[in-house]
Amino acid sequence: MNHKEPVSLNLNVRGLGVSATLAIKDQCKRLRAAGRHVFDFGLGQSPFPVPLSVVEELRAHAAEKDYLPVTGLRALRDAVAKFHQRLDHVEVRPDHVMVGPGSKELMFLLQLVYYGEILIPTPCWVSYMPQAQMLGRRVSRIHTRREDRWRLTREMVSRAIEVVQDDSRPRILVLNYPDNPTGLSYDADSLKEIAAVCRKYGVVVLSDEIYGQL
Repeated sequence: MNHKEPVSLNLNVRGLGVSATLAIKDQCKRLRAAGRHVFDFGLGQSPFPVPLSVVEELRAHAAEKDYLPVTGLRALRDAVAKFHQRLDHVEVRPDHVMVGPGSKELMFLLQLVYYGEILIPTPCWVSYMPQAQMLGRRVSRIHTRREDRWRLTREMVSRAIEVVQDDSRPRILVLNYPDNPTGLSYDADSLKEIAAVCRKYGVVVLSDEIYGQL
């Protein structure tokens, strides 16, 4: 093999650029190093310290090096299930929970294992569409409007599905709330209406609630 020849990249990743939020973060670091005062609106990183209880548990298990359960430690999955039972008032069992290295990776894996078109309301977080592109998924953008406060409605979801003649085509709807970048959230009635449409057409909802506690 001639090592001077260009590497043949998968067509799905050709042309992908650096994440916009990471690029902004790097630019902020360079400006600070140059003595500039910067208002950083890049990454949504918590300004608060890591809770002491988390630090202590990580320290207590730092020496463990064994392979762990693929779905995550049972005790952690049990704690996550109880958290959602207490917060969301829904029945969640540890068997419903899978632990991963981050929500970004888990969202990517969901799109990988579930075949289907991706429905993405816009404006949206910068990584949803590149993830779908890397997997070769067809993306349908659902354009929300400023006059509606960027709110996704059941009518918008229905139109996005019905515009394609094959209503039975498998689909994933990415629903992010509170929304990045608009800050929009939804009331219970609006979510029930969207859920009814998704249930009608067999749409899987990828609910990105990373800012859910704000």
